[in-house]
Amino acid sequence: MKILIVITKSELGGAQVFALNLARGLKKAGEEVVVAGGPGEYLPTELIKSGISFKRLEKLERSRNPFKNLSFIKELSAYVEANNFDVVHLNSTNALLGVWGLKKVKVVFTVHGLSLLDSGHKAFGLLKMAYRVFFRAAFKKLDQIIFVSRLNLDFAKTSGLIKNLEAKSHLVYNGLELEDLLSREEARKKLGLSSDDYVYGSIGRLAYPKNYEFLINTYLGVKALKPQAKLILIGEGPERAKYESLIKLYQLEKEVILSGEIINASCYLKAFDLFVLPSIFEGLSLSLISAIQAGIPTLASRVGGNEEVVGVANCFALDDKKDFLEKLKTAKIVDVSDNRFSLDRMVSSYLELFVLPKK
Repeated sequence: MKILIVITKSELGGAQVFALNLARGLKKAGEEVVVAGGPGEYLPTELIKSGISFKRLEKLERSRNPFKNLSFIKELSAYVEANNFDVVHLNSTNALLGVWGLKKVKVVFTVHGLSLLDSGHKAFGLLKMAYRVFFRAAFKKLDQIIFVSRLNLDFAKTSGLIKNLEAKSHLVYNGLELEDLLSREEARKKLGLSSDDYVYGSIGRLAYPKNYEFLINTYLGVKALKPQAKLILIGEGPERAKYESLIKLYQLEKEVILSGEIINASCYLKAFDLFVLPSIFEGLSLSLISAIQAGIPTLASRVGGNEEVVGVANCFALDDKKDFLEKLKTAKIVDVSDNRFSLDRMVSSYLELFVLPKK
């Protein structure tokens, strides 16, 4: 098969790592695969290392401008038609717009999270209603719809988002192969951490959905339980200034570390005594999967697919400081012996759906 994977941004992020892993897995399985995306250099840089082609879509960007979006639809349609793809796999809301220009090709969309439709998102009602109408219309045009968490799939069913579309809606967990890990000592040395520190924190974009202000706001509570506590957040993003202001407000410049973006950050997981994902909403977090595969005790907010990754006992109520601190006392290593988040399992599941007859 000739497969095109499309994603809006090509910068470092969870969805982009997913696209990279899937592309590598498909190539390993003997398929011809191309990845196409908008702004960012992470994907083209990493794909070339695996001999996978990248197509820059100049008109694809995160935008609600109808003229820009129409230009993208035309651009994608022309590229797909000129290159005779068998399957087009869309992976973000703006990329999903492309379904209106695709003909005579199988179109698959992965719902990486409900975003504005999630109950925790602060978007106002009319905007949520508009997105619901958009998704309903787009879903009808797709050949297969893939959800990365059971919770999101169940919500789509009960809310009517996929009414009469259940037969082409599927659950496929994200999967990955963990990078070679640095030792605890080496990882801490590179991050400027002491062997005596109690290190907790997260890996991900410094962006609204990740809710990292919760970790900064609760730091003093953690320090009361763990006097050697050091909070580290590995990543970069638009909320950095906000987090820096909070750190300065609490006078935690020496105890809360914003390390910036690190490529292959999962290599540093052994530096952590506890990995925490306090997200407002999630699909199925690759950083969370990386943490449990690395054997790190892990906590996560009770949203999206987090419970499906770490279990009920390792989830705390969203933005609930008391619950978080109680769960911190008993956080455990998650058993992943069933290998449900393996890359091979994910790739084989996608291949099965790619070859299903066009709806």
